[in-house]
This record gives sequence, structure tokens and C-alpha cells, in this order.
Amino acid sequence: MLLPTMASSPQPTIGKRAVVGVILRQDQFLTIRRSQTVAAPGKICFPGGGIQTGESEEIALAREIQEELGVSATVSSRLYQNVTGWGTSVAWWLTHLEEDAQIQINEEEVAQWFWMSPSTLLRHPDLLSSNRDFLESWGKSKFTIPGIAVADTWDDIAD
Repeated sequence: MLLPTMASSPQPTIGKRAVVGVILRQDQFLTIRRSQTVAAPGKICFPGGGIQTGESEEIALAREIQEELGVSATVSSRLYQNVTGWGTSVAWWLTHLEEDAQIQINEEEVAQWFWMSPSTLLRHPDLLSSNRDFLESWGKSKFTIPGIAVADTWDDIAD
């Protein structure tokens, strides 16, 4: 007797998950230039990284900021979520550093760090595409970032 064969249905692929810290000081964002030893080397982006198995988004972000910048962070509120062009689900969190935090980059992951205005960041040729998507969505008022308003000239900047 032949047993019927069951076609295997494809299992859904669970993409990677990541978390990003949106850190503000005087209307500027804390950004990093990625080192040459990580994915997307040399790109400018907000600090953050992958979520490890069993981690909450908040714990993962605090860990990533400690690893990349050598400082403790307070993860405040979730601002936005999107999926990158390469299939990673990214959660964007408003995050705070102590006013006197002394950043000590991990050169394995971070080449440089900067405070950048939204317009400078958006115009930067090395801006990571997922960060551009985040800024453009903010500029279109899909979400707000407490403590900073979208510039009246945003449409001119984003073009």
C-alpha cells in the first residue's frame, strides 16, 4: 500500500530584528560612522544593532550602545518601526545619555561619532538607506520625535 505524500509547505522565514537609538542633544542626532569590519562599512547611521535571542528591544539597545559607544543609555519610548530593503525589522527608540557621558567608541564597530542636524544627516552621501527612510518618514509626520520638530523647509531638504 502506498502512503500519500504530503507536499512540504515552505516555512516562513523570520528576518533579522534590530534596534536603533535616536539620541538628541540641542536639535542634533548622535550618529556614528561604521567601522570597516562591520556590515555596511563606512556608512553613517544612528547607533544600534541586532537583537539577540531572548532580549527585549530595550535591553538589546542598551547593550548595543554600551558596546558601540562605551556609555550607559536610558531607552525611553518606541518611535517607529520599519523593514529594511534587506529584510531586517528595525525598531527605532528615543534614547537618552547622561549629559556628561564620555563616549569611548569601540573601534571594531565604530570609526567615528558625530552630532548632526537632521538636514545635514539627510543630505549626507554616506547615510545608510534605512536611516534615510526613518528621516523621510519623520519628515512626512508618520511619527513625532519628542524634543525636535520637523523643519518648515523639510520638503526642500528631502528633495
